[in-house]
Amino acid sequence: MNYELITAPLIGAAIGTITNGIAIRMLFRPWKPVYIGKLKLPFTPGLIPKEKPRIARSIAEVIGNNLLDDATIRKTLLSDDIKTKITTALNQKIDSLSESSETLSELLDTKGFMAVVDDKEKALKDTAGTSIAKKMIDMNVASSLLDFAEEELANNSNPLISGFAPKAISSARESLIKKINDLITEKAPSLISGLIDKEYEKLKDKPVGESVNYLKEKFPDYEEKLWTIYSGFIGKYLTTLLKGFNISGIVEQKINEFELPELEKLIMDIARKELNALVALGGLLGFLMGFLNGFLG
Repeated sequence: MNYELITAPLIGAAIGTITNGIAIRMLFRPWKPVYIGKLKLPFTPGLIPKEKPRIARSIAEVIGNNLLDDATIRKTLLSDDIKTKITTALNQKIDSLSESSETLSELLDTKGFMAVVDDKEKALKDTAGTSIAKKMIDMNVASSLLDFAEEELANNSNPLISGFAPKAISSARESLIKKINDLITEKAPSLISGLIDKEYEKLKDKPVGESVNYLKEKFPDYEEKLWTIYSGFIGKYLTTLLKGFNISGIVEQKINEFELPELEKLIMDIARKELNALVALGGLLGFLMGFLNGFLG
């Protein structure tokens, strides 16, 4: 019996399996250069530790330029699936809030926003009155009021009023405009500030559910408008945002931050099946070479 026909394939299979296993292992190990005296051993560190920065850069470029590029992200963010998810999420939130008996102040306080909103209301109250008063003067509200008064008085059924009052207003027009503007400048800011305060206090004490129920009824009418606003924002700013995010740079930095044992585990978890197949293939080829060598010998 020719035992070489049995032993040669087995030895070949063992050699093929072991060498491929070592080759795969040498992709990762050793993690650091190995020296004998001042002589650095070849193939140390392993290929992946040695080329880690280049590999990180190459993977990052593929992801940033091909997988998560502007067109792909834009298409995803504007897809019907995303539209459905956004609409569903908003509807669910509105449904949840519509059943709430909390007041707006209680809700904001729970979320930690009450102080911020109070500050914003105070800032609005302090500036809105003066701003609106100035706008009223710029829009010649005083002149419009006098025009209205002249017209109404001219149409008055009393001949004395209709004949005299419009002329009196016309003759004193410039003086009246100045007085009205002075009155707007003096009184409007405090009146508007008080109105804002009053409405804000009413809104704070109103149950959230009442306000949201109104929004809930109107929401279907605003769905497309909201989507148009969202789509416009994505269309206008996505490219700028992606440049700011620098996806390639983030991926490269993250890969470089991986410790080598962690990176090895990550790659092995992803490609374990394929790498094991390479080891098995080495064993199979070794077995065939051993068999042919024994058979031909």
